[in-house]
Amino acid sequence: MKRRSQLASMLRRLTILIFCLAVASSAWAGDAIVVIVNSANPADDLKLGDLKKLFMADRSRWDTGKAVAPVMMGAGAAERTAFLKIVCGMNDADFSKYFVTAAFTGKDVTPPKEVGSASAVKSFVASSPGAVGFMKASDLPAGDTTVKAVKVDGAAPGDAGYKIKM
Repeated sequence: MKRRSQLASMLRRLTILIFCLAVASSAWAGDAIVVIVNSANPADDLKLGDLKKLFMADRSRWDTGKAVAPVMMGAGAAERTAFLKIVCGMNDADFSKYFVTAAFTGKDVTPPKEVGSASAVKSFVASSPGAVGFMKASDLPAGDTTVKAVKVDGAAPGDAGYKIKM
């Protein structure tokens, strides 16, 4: 009888643990990725296709004429992996291969600047008038005016229809 009670108790604990892990993983899976530009940039809303062009070096100037300066965290960052998949339709290896192939064929392309942290992305965007970057929405403090979060296809990171999520 004691063994049966111990097994039942262990089963309850295991069930609770599995439930907690499921809830935690679903919360992480929905973390929005916010696209940021320099606070002086007049852009307020970018199309997903335009965002792809900015990061794939297919568009080198903003509507204002300023040179585009994309920045992202280095390979392996979860937000980078999600962004590349959703926005560019590629994984990290394909993204790197794209720039190598483009350079080899004579196309004038420069890959995005890579930095080591979300705060470095924010600092670069804040100090570079043509910069565009991205980070987890949770890494951008509320009320931060050093950079500007832009909508993507008319939706802000907190909106139900926002497309760029981890």
